[in-house]
Amino acid sequence: MEENKKGKGKQIIQTALNVGSPVASVLSLINPAFLSIPIIASVYNESCAYFDAKSVEKRLLQFQKKIEEQAITINELQESIDLLNEHFQYVFRNNIKHLCLSALPETTEPLIECLISYLMNEKQDMDEELCEIICSCNANDIELLKIIKQYMKHGDRIYHQQMIEEYQSDIREMQRRPQIVNQESTTMNKAYTPHKWYDRNIIYGENTIFWKDFTEFFKLTNIHDMGRILNKAGKNEDGFEVYDWAF
Repeated sequence: MEENKKGKGKQIIQTALNVGSPVASVLSLINPAFLSIPIIASVYNESCAYFDAKSVEKRLLQFQKKIEEQAITINELQESIDLLNEHFQYVFRNNIKHLCLSALPETTEPLIECLISYLMNEKQDMDEELCEIICSCNANDIELLKIIKQYMKHGDRIYHQQMIEEYQSDIREMQRRPQIVNQESTTMNKAYTPHKWYDRNIIYGENTIFWKDFTEFFKLTNIHDMGRILNKAGKNEDGFEVYDWAF
């Protein structure tokens, strides 16, 4: 009887060790000092109580590695957290919890980058908004942000330049327009009001992206307006209908 109890006890312990070994292997990679930060520790303990511990630790390890890449010490991280007021500490905690439990794999890297910026910058307002935006993004949103960034770095701006030239031409015409009005008003003895429609686009340097440049850079054909991709499926290189751009 006693031997049976001992045998069952050994079996339970061995089973626990087998289940815990993958978790322990991940946990062993996390710096204990990182887990000793109160906010990190509280999120870790709360999350592991009702969620997959291995997944939680994987996300925290990803956060730790990004800090190490940026040469931020654990002490510097703790000091930055300590400087946050109550509101900003709760914002940071909520975002860390989202990272561990809810963030889609495609959003973890930008969210971590934003969280580090949130901690290390003097002003948190913009980074707080960015964290909220990232938390609400799905995989398609992140993909769109990536291709916009790709265009900003490598895209052609042929139509963009044409629009700048037209804009400058309109400005020159508007500057000499009052003289024309005065001359004609004098000779014709009546007020003359010219009518011309000017482009009301405001071009903020290279931050303004024109749809025509954007679609040509990514080889979209016959897509002259965004409404078309919302109403008709496109085709990929193999000729199959896809809705990627609509998403």
